[in-house]
Amino acid sequence: MSKSTFASSMITKLNRAIGNDGRSFNNGTPAVAMAALAQAISEYLIDNTVVTIAYDGIITTTGDPDPVTSDTFRIVGACAPPSAADSFDAWFLQLETNIIAGFSLAAMGDNGVVFPMKPFLNTKTTITRDSLTAVHNASDDSPQQKVWEVVCQGIMDWINDGAMGVPVQSAATNPSASSAGQAIITGITIT
Repeated sequence: MSKSTFASSMITKLNRAIGNDGRSFNNGTPAVAMAALAQAISEYLIDNTVVTIAYDGIITTTGDPDPVTSDTFRIVGACAPPSAADSFDAWFLQLETNIIAGFSLAAMGDNGVVFPMKPFLNTKTTITRDSLTAVHNASDDSPQQKVWEVVCQGIMDWINDGAMGVPVQSAATNPSASSAGQAIITGITIT
């Protein structure tokens, strides 16, 4: 997956929701468009984000360390639609805030660890309106792909490099080993 695939999914959802003929737009169009974008973002993040954790657990019946010391999780949830904003920067910050609020780690990791944690904790706007206008070319038949790729790359860069914030250690368990301990997110990757 890539920024191109991510952008294409956003464009497809927008076109299905509102079309591309501005003459048919009305006062309700922005809300419908934002709902379509939020759905495309949610689907892409769920399908392409992996969260890695470190786990330090003790088997409660024996007192021995749990041999499971790491796990990987998918994310669950949904991004709420952002509302129309006065500026692109405000809109993108709202989008990041909605992603932070909307997603959690899946109920159980691939190795059985249960770690109820929010993966995204920190906003870090990585793109600006200027970065969008820099790729726009008036002679393009459709500038959407290039512009949405900038937005999608910004979301991906934020998740890969800044959304995690300062890792927070918190309680976790591994029910299959009857262990309990602490876990911490060590990385988030979106492809």
